[in-house]
Amino acid sequence: MQDLKKIVMAGAGNVATHLGLALKDAGCEILQVYSRTQESASLLANKLNCTFTTRAEDLSKGADLYIFSLADHALEEIMQAFPHKDAFVVHTSGSIGLDVMGRHLKNCGVFYPLQTFSRDVSLDFGSVPLCLEASDTLHLESLKNLALSISNNVHFINSQQRETLHIAAVFACNFTNHLYAIADEILEKEGVDFDILHPLLEETLRKAKQNKPADVQTGPAARNDLPVIQKHLQRLSSLPAYQKIYNFISQSITESKKKKS
Repeated sequence: MQDLKKIVMAGAGNVATHLGLALKDAGCEILQVYSRTQESASLLANKLNCTFTTRAEDLSKGADLYIFSLADHALEEIMQAFPHKDAFVVHTSGSIGLDVMGRHLKNCGVFYPLQTFSRDVSLDFGSVPLCLEASDTLHLESLKNLALSISNNVHFINSQQRETLHIAAVFACNFTNHLYAIADEILEKEGVDFDILHPLLEETLRKAKQNKPADVQTGPAARNDLPVIQKHLQRLSSLPAYQKIYNFISQSITESKKKKS
């Protein structure tokens, strides 16, 4: 097992920013930041007090760990250009299997933080679930120790589980936030502030955390209240895209309730 203290961050986006800062605060030495654009590379490097490069071929030698926090489509390209083939390298993607790295590197792993990140919005990294996988048990143990230095929520998750987890996260986070944005737009058209929904959102989340979400589903679709549903669809006639979303989700809820009954 190896202490992973000297780290290179390949990537300078939202995930790399929060992860790099958390690792730095935990006492790790960030040696270098890589990004294809000089502006983003230098911005994160200044925060982490390290050097930066815009060339994958110039990534520093001798780091204990290289963390690739890149867009999925860019990951394989940088692995091909990565010069230190015997180094320990992890990626932070929820949707790419360990085998993709294994085709290029002997010592590899996954260090996937299950959270939504915005670069300038602070969060408590100590509660972020960190999902780990590695090419062998020794490297996995090293990743575990590193993960525990920045979070108390660490899990061993294989590639298939992680891909399923990522799909679930898209439903629970990305899709839900889009529905919030739709609700905000609908209310704004009537001069009503989105803040009025905050207690409802908080109670919905509280119930979902304390129960199986399907067991606490409410609303006209759960009651199969067709007159109310039709009235809502009519009111949404000027917003046909949102009307389709409302109708599709209502049908899904109604069908789910029928299966449970």
